[in-house]
Amino acid sequence: MKVRVERTIGKQTLSLETGLLAKQAAGAVMIQYGETSVLSAVTTGKGREGIDFFPLTCDYRERTAAAGKFPGGFLKREGRPTMKETLSARLVDRPIRPMFPSWFRNEVQVQNFVMSSDRQTDGDVLAMNGSSAALSVSELPFDGPVGSVRMGYVQGEWVVFPTSDDLEESELDLIVSGTQEAVMMIEGFAREMSEDQMVEAIMESHKYIQQICELQCELVEKVGVQKKEYEIPEPDGIYETMRERFYGELKEAQQTEGKQARADACEALKDRVMQELIPDP
Repeated sequence: MKVRVERTIGKQTLSLETGLLAKQAAGAVMIQYGETSVLSAVTTGKGREGIDFFPLTCDYRERTAAAGKFPGGFLKREGRPTMKETLSARLVDRPIRPMFPSWFRNEVQVQNFVMSSDRQTDGDVLAMNGSSAALSVSELPFDGPVGSVRMGYVQGEWVVFPTSDDLEESELDLIVSGTQEAVMMIEGFAREMSEDQMVEAIMESHKYIQQICELQCELVEKVGVQKKEYEIPEPDGIYETMRERFYGELKEAQQTEGKQARADACEALKDRVMQELIPDP
């Protein structure tokens, strides 16, 4: 069943749609802003035995066909991801990774494909929002939603989701991600901007982030998502032991003045922790 929600944010309408494409995925959302649209799909598998990390893979691809073109010159085919695509995939990864529970070890892949581009709105921030929406409508234990915006500063005014033309004049190109309660990630640069203005830009961005999170919650409610119940493993007690015995010392070591002195203090504490917790046989 096709479900669509939309809201005017900035100069254009941001829409989320699910239930039409990628039906075999755990969750899939088509997100559109202006004439740029991105398909975000999420798949998952069983956990690997014995691993101590979360195998999350995020990918972002924008083909020239999305803009109605094909590669010219010597190379006629598109191969491995470009640097822009790799950096965009990292932007997708960073806000959503900490939103999974620490015990979750199942393999998860998040794929983002730019389906159409108006060459004014970049698909990277849309992919960030689409990935969060796709995870939210899936059965995975994702503690979202997470919203992301690009913020510009053109002629003394804040511009959310600035176009390529806007960025030519903008003094700021800032990407901010967060939940309804807090900011999680900041990425970008400015030509020259005071700290007070940068703080204002972050707070202004968070207002739009809250709207995007509300839009994702509306989508989840209309879809009627039922999350899967997972068997939570019993804690091994190492974290509690580490926190009880070494938290104060680690905090003190990290506050050591001087980069090299701080690194030496942390390394010395690490060696002592290893000796005390893992004694030689």
